Amino acid sequence: MFHPFNRLDYSPEHLRHGLKTGLAAVLAYAVVHAFRLEYGFWGVLSAVIVMQINVADSLRMCWYRLTGTIMGAAIGILTLLALPGPGWPMALGLFLSVGFCAYMTRYNPRFMMAAITVVIIVVAGSEEEHRILFGLHRILEIGIGVGSAFLVTVLIWPRRAGSTLREQLRSRFAEAARCHEILVEAFLSKQTTVDPSLLANLCAASRLARELLTKALRHERLVSSEDLDTLSRRVTALENCVEQMRTMLRVLNDVEEGEGYDIIMAAQVRNLAQAAGDVMVAIGEGREVVLNDLKKAVESFEARLEELRAAGATKRFNLRKLLQVFSFLHAMESMAKGLLKTGSVRSDP
Repeated sequence: MFHPFNRLDYSPEHLRHGLKTGLAAVLAYAVVHAFRLEYGFWGVLSAVIVMQINVADSLRMCWYRLTGTIMGAAIGILTLLALPGPGWPMALGLFLSVGFCAYMTRYNPRFMMAAITVVIIVVAGSEEEHRILFGLHRILEIGIGVGSAFLVTVLIWPRRAGSTLREQLRSRFAEAARCHEILVEAFLSKQTTVDPSLLANLCAASRLARELLTKALRHERLVSSEDLDTLSRRVTALENCVEQMRTMLRVLNDVEEGEGYDIIMAAQVRNLAQAAGDVMVAIGEGREVVLNDLKKAVESFEARLEELRAAGATKRFNLRKLLQVFSFLHAMESMAKGLLKTGSVRSDP
């Protein structure tokens, strides 16, 4: 019978996350204990809630937890002042305030944090004499937990979304170069069809790369030395490659029955594919990208294509085949020109 603990998997990333979460909880506990806060466990709980594996997610959760707590405390205090006393006033106040926060989540997810704080303040503070002070103490406790998590996530083994993305781009671009080669060889082999799922993993990886980049840009720019502008250019280059290869795949598989044609300019097509693949790998590895070979390959490709068109070489194609060939070549050329627009990419440190 399978049991998860029978697997001897070792994940340094999750081990570090476990240690950091424990440290954040201990730090929050030490601070609330030093201040002798009555409900200090909310600070410890907040530290555990906001701790995430990478810095960007932790900072986002810290911000959501802190601002949601402030909003919830304000709503909770107003509720206690407007409907004082236990019993039906508290029940009515709880219904109105929590319902309002739940509805407002359609506009901002931090209202879910606000709802939690409202429950704490309304339920626990309804019998307190100093209700405003009670609410401010809850903000302080949760703020201590958020601050503890912030310090630990930024100062101890910071796992930044930007660094994770930079590591992943190596394999993403290598996969893109491999898929591109498969597509080109299928095209040159009399336009044979290709597995429709060839690009499925790469498309998903491209979307995840954009999500990681967005997290890094929104939450890590002020606490990270990562060159996010260069990472942004790399992600854009990957998206362009994926988009053009999707066109190439669709063109190859959208054909009538029957044998395809030999491509006279196969040498130029292979040369362009090789140069584009080399640039993709270099971008993924973070090496200095030399674009001279790709520029020459594009120029040779365009010159040979114009030469063949002027000589009437394309007259042997029927209309459907003509559209297929030129659509594929156009997508291939567009991808190469997109790579040229990335410019020189700095090498990784």
